[in-house]
Amino acid sequence: MADSTATTAGDPIAGAPTPALSSGSGSVSPLNIEEVLVEIVSYLDRQSLHSCVTVSKKFYRAAIRSLWKVVHWKGTTADNCFLPEFIRYGHYTVELQDNFNADLELIARICTNLRELRLAWTPPTDESLQRILESSPKISHLYLYCGRALTHQAFQSISQLAGLRRLDLRNMIKMTDGALITLLRSCPLLEHLNLEDVLLENIFLDDLGDKPLRLRILGLARSYLPGTFVKNLLSVSPEIKEVSLARNTRTILTKEDILPLQDILSQLTYLNLDSCRLIESDAMETLFGTCPNLERVNIGSTMADDRCLNALSTNCCRLQNLNLSWCNHITDEGVINFLTTCTTLKLLDIRTLGTISSAIFHPKKLWACRDLETLNITGVYMARPSIAAFGGGTAANHARMFEQLGRLRSLRDLVLGGSTLTLELSSGMSKLGELEDLESFRIASLEVILAEDEIRWIVDSWPKLKRIKFESGTLPPPWKRYFRHQRPQLILG
Repeated sequence: MADSTATTAGDPIAGAPTPALSSGSGSVSPLNIEEVLVEIVSYLDRQSLHSCVTVSKKFYRAAIRSLWKVVHWKGTTADNCFLPEFIRYGHYTVELQDNFNADLELIARICTNLRELRLAWTPPTDESLQRILESSPKISHLYLYCGRALTHQAFQSISQLAGLRRLDLRNMIKMTDGALITLLRSCPLLEHLNLEDVLLENIFLDDLGDKPLRLRILGLARSYLPGTFVKNLLSVSPEIKEVSLARNTRTILTKEDILPLQDILSQLTYLNLDSCRLIESDAMETLFGTCPNLERVNIGSTMADDRCLNALSTNCCRLQNLNLSWCNHITDEGVINFLTTCTTLKLLDIRTLGTISSAIFHPKKLWACRDLETLNITGVYMARPSIAAFGGGTAANHARMFEQLGRLRSLRDLVLGGSTLTLELSSGMSKLGELEDLESFRIASLEVILAEDEIRWIVDSWPKLKRIKFESGTLPPPWKRYFRHQRPQLILG
């Protein structure tokens, strides 16, 4: 404990004076200055409060409750002059976050009114976690990011938190079916459950029962979970709104798994299936056909095909964000049909490795997503269609791309790049100048390095631009100094 120190959130005040006030020899004011200060500090934001505390110890005494409401524990300095203050006032702490090497024994002894506990870097044991939770039984938000040392016994302690609303558990490898079921049944208010990098490959929840849970948000990223786990848990979560199965490369879901869940999944607004390569395209098509309220979808690196895109554009009339990067089974035709149909889209990530060609910029197939604000479109094969098929060659393909993108007047963030992409004024690059609200522009890669005229054009364009980034091989190094001189307010990189 000699190397530990605690600081309040926002601004460390390790040098704050002690709250004891020396009695002055002057006359006593008719006003009760302590009560006045308490009233004053109740109107101050945290930054102003810290400024006052560093000036006058009277403010510190009046603001003790507010200052110690949120605490960040830092254990990287040898200065422990603040520990006595923590021991004295830590019982006021409602939210506690660790930065490194928090003294869990001291926290368990002092903090008895915690509502939120976030251990990001300090690995708790079953015993240390149990003592903290017993001292603060009213914790409603629990974040344990270093759970490798925890076992199923930790779930017995967590299950005692009757008011638990959010549990975020990561990096746990010792989990049992019964422990998780006990937790789900013992915490009736649990709305947000995130199990990331948790070994769930032998957890099936077959004995979960049919009593409805209150889960609204479910995150199961990189947890090796079987499809049976997902099906059993969702079947008793009628209020579910958001589901993430991201990077679960072993999870298998079929159309037959989805069909019984149609009524429950109809309320979904967010779905993340990133890198779930074993989920069949038929299952995704069925899923999108039963989720009309979807607003954000990530199907990057999946088996999604044109039928999935068609189901999204046809049934999901509220869709705003879509990530379909690295989807090798999606064709130009599927992308065109989607972009000419979906009118509500605000974010689109369409990174590819040549699977998609410049045919998606066909001049007679105008994109319907005129409110698009963020577009990441890299890797499009600009050499296809050929001259015979489309007319005009690669330069014409680029011209059609610039023409199509120039119509997206709401764009604020644009990423372009590709091994066959060139940015040349002679191909109509100046059409991008119509994007007057553009705030961020990134060039991921190019076939040919930017020329002088194009660089000067970029410098003079987009008055609202705040950030620009050139990946390696797209901008000659000397021109970065030119950017800094001409547009010093721009963030480069």
